[in-house]
Amino acid sequence: MSISLRETGSLETTNTMLAAALAAVGIPLRASNSIRIVTGDFGDRTCFFFEEKSPCGLYDTFELIRAWDEPEWHEKNPEHPFAYILVAFRNREKLNAYINKGIPTVAVKKGSKIAFLPLNASDPLQQKVFAQLNRK
Repeated sequence: MSISLRETGSLETTNTMLAAALAAVGIPLRASNSIRIVTGDFGDRTCFFFEEKSPCGLYDTFELIRAWDEPEWHEKNPEHPFAYILVAFRNREKLNAYINKGIPTVAVKKGSKIAFLPLNASDPLQQKVFAQLNRK
């Protein structure tokens, strides 16, 4: 027999993005024991504890926590405010992954000329660019 999160009242998360999403739709932190910071071998972790529903009664914490990990939930609930928030955080993660795969570029200015060079530019390319920058 398994015990659900709803039965135990464990409406909690250590995921700060999920906590922010829940707060954005109005789910309040639990009045007593709202946050716990745990320090240990794995570093510091913050656990957020939430009330069961939003004050307006429209948003169920348990359902939204489950929705967070469902890949298609936003497609099944396209107009739900939580869907917009969920997709925004997923897009943020994808954009950060894309940026981290990129090669940083340095801007070099000489007088009124500006050149942009990727940090992994070959020596011949660097010489060619700097020759152009040094031309009168």
